[in-house]
Amino acid sequence: MCTPPADRWKHRRRMAYGSLLAGLTFPVLLIFTESDQLGVIAAPFYLFVGSVVGAYIGFSTVDDKWQVKP
Repeated sequence: MCTPPADRWKHRRRMAYGSLLAGLTFPVLLIFTESDQLGVIAAPFYLFVGSVVGAYIGFSTVDDKWQVKP
C-alpha cells in the first residue's frame, strides 16, 4: 500500500525547514551574543545544516523521478 507523498515527506520537510531556519538565525545569535565559542562552531554547524537541506532536496528529487505514477 502506497502512502500519500504529503504524509511520507512531512517529517523530512519539517526537518529541512527547521535546519534552514536555524541556519538563517545563527548569524543573528552570533551578533547579539558576541560569543567566541559560537564563532568556533560556525563552520561545522553550517556543514551540518547544509547537509540536511541538501539531502532533503536530493532525495526528494530522486523520489519524484522514481515514483510510480498511477
